[in-house]
This record gives sequence, structure tokens and C-alpha cells, in this order.
Amino acid sequence: MKRTVQQLFAMLIVAVCYSTVAMAAVDPYNALQVTPAEGNVTSLQHFTITFADLPVIVSEGAIPTLEKGGGGIVEGTMRADADGKTVIIDFEECFTTPGHYFLNLPENSLTVNGQRLLPLTLRFIIPVSPESFYEQITIDPAEGVVESLQNFTVSLPLMVGEIEYGMEAKLTNTTTGETWSTDMYDVGYHVLMYFPEEVTAPGNYVLTIPAGAIIIYTLGEDVHELNFKYTIGGGAEVIRGDVDGNTFVNIADVTALVDILLSGSEAPEAADVDSDEAVNIADVTALIDMLLSGN
Repeated sequence: MKRTVQQLFAMLIVAVCYSTVAMAAVDPYNALQVTPAEGNVTSLQHFTITFADLPVIVSEGAIPTLEKGGGGIVEGTMRADADGKTVIIDFEECFTTPGHYFLNLPENSLTVNGQRLLPLTLRFIIPVSPESFYEQITIDPAEGVVESLQNFTVSLPLMVGEIEYGMEAKLTNTTTGETWSTDMYDVGYHVLMYFPEEVTAPGNYVLTIPAGAIIIYTLGEDVHELNFKYTIGGGAEVIRGDVDGNTFVNIADVTALVDILLSGSEAPEAADVDSDEAVNIADVTALIDMLLSGN
């Protein structure tokens, strides 16, 4: 049957309208596809995003960021490909360090089929082994020489699930054996500690988070004890064997060391007579040998 020009034109209009309605019916959020896909990856640097066959416009000056859980944030670039349907995102650095990563696209940076999108966050994981987990732990203030100690922030490459109830962090002056304790608070990839008083006395210090205090569900094992070492005012010279801290090494220090071992109380650094980073009966023997030899 022969169709008139008017009929053909009407059919064309219907087809265009149907196509427009079909495109408008596609939810760009549901149509979004990113390469590499979200989830486990081996590295991150270049990304492409499509929204099925919908046209996409990248706002001029839009800046994507790649954020590492417990780490920093870097800026990248984003543009629309020549096909007008693909978003290309690039970062100068190739990231291979294990951890959680978040690709963040700011609000209104993309307009898909005429619809401006809300902020988008896409999630990726470079698998974390226990070894790489401990290698990436950092603390603020950084270990070393400081003017004072009071507040601490420990950053981890995996999200903290919770802090074991009742467990506390301990700050110890290893020169004198004096200690302070405080609660810990988990905030995302961080553990926060606030001691009630600022510590300024010269000496050597260690901040200890006990084994099992930090619970991370995705690590696959309990977090072991963490120790961070500091020095205030150049520190103080440790006299091995001066357990009671009176600057003399004599039989009174043997008694003090035995009392510490029997009571299980915190031992000063000077109690580690044999310098093996443990205080036990071997240090009593080493201290007695020191006194007998006159060294």
C-alpha cells in the first residue's frame, strides 16, 4: 500500500517522540557503568564512565578526586570523549598501594541526557594483607622528637569497626615508668585519643594500644599491639639497671626489679638490663652480674 508524504512524516514524528521518551525513561544512575568496575582491582589511574547510550556533558572545570581510606586525596582531570557518551577520568599517578579508594565526582560535574547529576562516589579495593596493613599505619603527631604529648590520631588503611569495650591506650614515660591512660574513639579510618593533661616533662615515651583493642572486620585477624615512640626535650639518658630511678645502680634496684616482676606493674626502660626489649627474670640475672662485676 502506497503511503502519502503526510503519513510518512507522521510516522517519523512518532518514532522520534518514542525514541525521546525511551531515552528520558532511562535512569542515568542505574545506567552508570565504570571501567574498571567497582570492587577489587590491582591498580587505579584511568577510568571511563558511560550511561548506556545516553549523551553526557562534562562541566568545564570539574575536578574529580581519588581518596584513599585513611590516607590522602589527589585531584585528576575529566572530559567527555568525542562520542559524547563517555566520560574519561585520568590521574597522573598509578595507585597500587593496598587499601580502600573512593572516586569522587562533584555535584553538577556531569549532565546526562539533560539531567544534572548529584555528587557521585565510586568504591574500589586494592586487597589489603595483614603485612601491608601494618606497614601503612601512621600517627599524628609523627614518632620522634616532640615538644609535648596529649592528643593522637592513628590512621589505618581499613575502616575501624569498633573499639573493644573497656580497653584504653596508655602513654608511658619509659625513663621514669610514669603512665597515663585514656579512652579511644573510632572515626572511619582513624582512632582518636585525648589525654586529659598535656605531657611536657623531658624523657622518652611510648604510646601503646593493646592487642585486640582496635576491631577491624575486614582484616581477617585481630590487630596486634601497636607502639609509637617519642622523645621530649632531647630525652633522658637511660641508665640500664637503675630500676628505681635514683641515678645509682645497686642492690636496691634488684629488689625493685623483683617487685615489678612479681606485681606485673609497668617496668621503666632501665629495667630492660639486657636490652632485649623485654623485662623478665633474665634481667634480674643480668643486673646481679652487673653488680658483681662492677660494670
